[in-house]
Amino acid sequence: MKSLTHRYSIENFGNKIQVTIPSRKNILYFVWFTVWLIVWGYATSSLFFIWELMIRGATETNGNGVIMMVIICLVPFLIVLLGMGAFAIHTVIWHISGKEIVEASSQALTVTKQVFRWKWSKIYSAEKIGDLRTNTQKLSMFLPRKRVRRFLGGPGMIVFDYAGRTASFGLDISDKEAEQIILTLKEGLPQQKAG
Repeated sequence: MKSLTHRYSIENFGNKIQVTIPSRKNILYFVWFTVWLIVWGYATSSLFFIWELMIRGATETNGNGVIMMVIICLVPFLIVLLGMGAFAIHTVIWHISGKEIVEASSQALTVTKQVFRWKWSKIYSAEKIGDLRTNTQKLSMFLPRKRVRRFLGGPGMIVFDYAGRTASFGLDISDKEAEQIILTLKEGLPQQKAG
């Protein structure tokens, strides 16, 4: 049985329930990161070109100390710049085709994040899962830590206790959607129905 509610879909296979949550398509994020990637690509390629010219100059002058120091100082900056680009590429790809697939059975809760054909999963033993609930932390305009963490792939809207820590999923859903998904997942997790 397959039902489509809001942006997510629910499939009941008898022995497990699967909820698929596609990424929220936000045109402003997509446009912002696309423009940012164009500027980032230009800036990075220019820095690498300058770095190459400095290395050539250092070899022609038999390793001028000042030039060598500038070359060494550019390395951490380039590493940070490349990391920022990798994050932006990941964000654009996530907005194009990312989705979370959550499977609940009597043995486990499996949370899979998928972008195109690439998948990475976390499997949580059903008997160690406690207090499946919505994330009650409110987003604050003045303390943007949670907003930034969610933007970076941080805590989702559905949280639960697992082996002494709090795990989460449901990055791109609202409070109402989270409540509906929790009710659906509790059907597949017998320990949560009793609790």
